[in-house]
Amino acid sequence: MCVAVPSASAEKLSQLAPPLLGIVPRLAIGARGVIWADARSLPAREVTDSLLDSIVESGFTRARAGIAMTPVAAELAARTSTRPATRVTSVNPGDDARFIAPLPIELLDPSDQLFAMLLAVGIETCGDLARLDHQAIEVRFGSEGSKVWHLSRADDKRRLFAEMPRNLPSASFEWVEYTLRDPERLLFVINSLMGTVCNALTGRGEGAREMVLAFSLANRSTAEHRLRPARATSSQKAWMRLVRAELEKIRLADAVTGISLRVEAVVAHAERQGDLFDRGFATARATEETIAQMLDDQGAVVVVPSNSAHPLLERRTRWVPQEPGEAARPKLAFRSGNGEPAPELTLQMLPEPKRITVLTERRRDHEMPARYRESDEWTVILSALGPERVSGGEWEGGHFAREYFRCVTREGAMVWIYRDVRRNDWYLHGWWD
Repeated sequence: MCVAVPSASAEKLSQLAPPLLGIVPRLAIGARGVIWADARSLPAREVTDSLLDSIVESGFTRARAGIAMTPVAAELAARTSTRPATRVTSVNPGDDARFIAPLPIELLDPSDQLFAMLLAVGIETCGDLARLDHQAIEVRFGSEGSKVWHLSRADDKRRLFAEMPRNLPSASFEWVEYTLRDPERLLFVINSLMGTVCNALTGRGEGAREMVLAFSLANRSTAEHRLRPARATSSQKAWMRLVRAELEKIRLADAVTGISLRVEAVVAHAERQGDLFDRGFATARATEETIAQMLDDQGAVVVVPSNSAHPLLERRTRWVPQEPGEAARPKLAFRSGNGEPAPELTLQMLPEPKRITVLTERRRDHEMPARYRESDEWTVILSALGPERVSGGEWEGGHFAREYFRCVTREGAMVWIYRDVRRNDWYLHGWWD
């Protein structure tokens, strides 16, 4: 909405701002003695009457107000209201251009040169200009003519007020009588602050994508560290796991005299529509809570493989703990030409090679497996590729020598078996699927 205060200077209008800000959240002082008020989501007529009452009490009895959907219509409604009984002129939504049409063109404040050119061709009202073609106006009257033409059609894109910044949850605590260096005591303070922030997020129905943990140090500097989970969450336990991992890596330049925690980015919690035929839907949240509880009770229960160059596959891989957020990050996948993931076989290894009985056939200088018995039944091998010989272990204190074969069974399975050359024993090591 717009309030026109005739003969009032910008300084006097600024003096009116403090009492008016008790009525509306934001104000803007414009040219030609107008005040813009942000009344979005407020009862427009009641707010306007309150603003005019406050301005009249300050001695400006000729103040008038205009309410419209566009700034130009609201300003012209305020400036053209001259009857004492009509303090507020309200333009119905969608009627802004119709309201402006009969008004004199000079109310749009064209320059003297443009105003003279418009009058020379018989354009006296806003409606006269609005009816003309935009391209013709731009060619004849230039960029200023184009701007005035848009205003005459109530096509006003001005942003009088910027978007109000959202107040994201935050918490802080400072102390002056002592300093802290003990990580456990710092964790105690951070846990308390995190509880406040996470409760605020839960109340808003949001999850945080990023937080900033800031330490105020005794040397009057500040050390900030950003925390980012694998996905947005408001779980205090999940955030504290990230904090513990971060505290193990950071090195502070001095003792701590204060800690603050602030949310940098949030997303709304998306509740997925349930599916009666999706057996995992009902247990998804329970599974997440269970894993979180396991991590708190047992520590690093999420492990990932770390491979070496050892010739024996069962000794090549060791499992190392990893943060859940890091383990959950998507891994690079090779794709075929049509954009789909390229199909590939995956080797499934037994925890321990399983001893089997193998019947062989002589081929050149070695024995090839023809069939094997894993339990009570014999499995026929249609083809076998090998042997792939692996030996070593002299420096490890455990010599080994093996002959590996990749075999296809009559049932179509692809298995991996080997012969321990030193003992002449056969083992099933795994299969591909």
